[in-house]
Amino acid sequence: MGHIVFAAPGIDRFHWHDRLQRELHRRGHRTDTLLFDPIAQTFFHHQGFPCTWIAPEAADAMRAPLDELAATECARLGLPAQSKQHRAAQRRIATRLARCLPGALRWFEHTRPDLILLHDRRSAEQGLLHFLARECGTRVLWTGDGLLPHTLQIDERGLDGDASSSRRSAFDYRQVPNEPSLLQACLTNLLGRTTPSALARAEVHMPPLAQRLRDATQALLAGRLGDVPRALGAWAAAQRQPRELPPPPDDLPRDPFVALLLQDATDVRVRLDTEAPPTPRELVMAVQAAAARLDPLAHTLVVLPPAGMHHRLMSELAELPRLRFAAANAAPEAAATALATFTINHPLAIAGLLAGTPVLHTGRALYALPGVTHQVPTAAFADALPVAATSDQATLRERFLTWVLGQAHLWCSPVRPDHNGLVGLVQELESRLGERVPDGQRLRYRRGPAWPLAAEGRGN
Repeated sequence: MGHIVFAAPGIDRFHWHDRLQRELHRRGHRTDTLLFDPIAQTFFHHQGFPCTWIAPEAADAMRAPLDELAATECARLGLPAQSKQHRAAQRRIATRLARCLPGALRWFEHTRPDLILLHDRRSAEQGLLHFLARECGTRVLWTGDGLLPHTLQIDERGLDGDASSSRRSAFDYRQVPNEPSLLQACLTNLLGRTTPSALARAEVHMPPLAQRLRDATQALLAGRLGDVPRALGAWAAAQRQPRELPPPPDDLPRDPFVALLLQDATDVRVRLDTEAPPTPRELVMAVQAAAARLDPLAHTLVVLPPAGMHHRLMSELAELPRLRFAAANAAPEAAATALATFTINHPLAIAGLLAGTPVLHTGRALYALPGVTHQVPTAAFADALPVAATSDQATLRERFLTWVLGQAHLWCSPVRPDHNGLVGLVQELESRLGERVPDGQRLRYRRGPAWPLAAEGRGN
């Protein structure tokens, strides 16, 4: 069977990796956990994971795109572009990667794993491991939070704006069968806020205090002051319980409205998949102008980001005519019932696509496809909205969504993994190992939400 490597996983996703590791071991596969971070290595080692820590050594950049990876990491951390802070951090990150590169390359050449699994973080370390795996002929698979709650996106190239679907055109979906029942079930599942029947979570073992103090001391001596508190308490991130889905809203406008789905400035999708993201004020003003051109009486519903909006900006915007605010939990219903949905690249804008609502966005997104969505700058919202409202290509949209939610997604929760989801994930991994699985050991994965498709199946 195969040798599968968890590449630079995050402590906060310990339970997902733990459940996946159990399933892989049960199937006879071998796993390893490859880490650059000594704090994460301490944590995963004390949870019983087989770990390999790549220790830094003399820097050697070789021919790896370290400056590019470092620049992307600075964007992920939210450092202002072209600032002194950005330039200093980019040099520091590139040097750190150069010190890890020789050891990581030797590990790949000596170990030759069958597949590396990169989950969720899109960090510089993961980018380096992706590069090395490709150079050494090792298969790569990325997984991360899906567009719908309790789903995973899965791709061999990257996540969200980096996914391979960004290179596809409408022509590539000409032979994809559309499945309206699947799409209706996805929308119903989303609006019904259902949660999977999660498997039990493993007990988290706190690393010994002596080891945590050693990690903190080493971080202090190395000048990594930010890692000192992490060394002492980062393990607690694995104990956080997943947040419950908020209840549906009960105060959406009764009059026709357009919806604006705002995102936190810290959202990785905003930081990595948008060039110079517009501010909330710029978005609101552009959407108001577009709504007025479409229908002078149309209202604008601004769905706030999870972290909210500064009270001064809210007070200023509240003076605008026909504008209302809604909490972040209103995003699915707002996107599904609006005349049109605007966003940077909010994942729940897909609710609008499932409901046949025009979606206009400024950033790269997994659901972006010319002819299905409209990617335009904020200044073009007013001109693009009438076109978007009258150019729905329903068949193309259904085929595209069927592929995205049926092939580019797995119905496996990253925070509440259930048995069916893990079976689907293991099935995806095994399909990339190039080994034939005996008929009696083939896994049965059920694509799509457990409800309402499950109820529909039992009734047949």
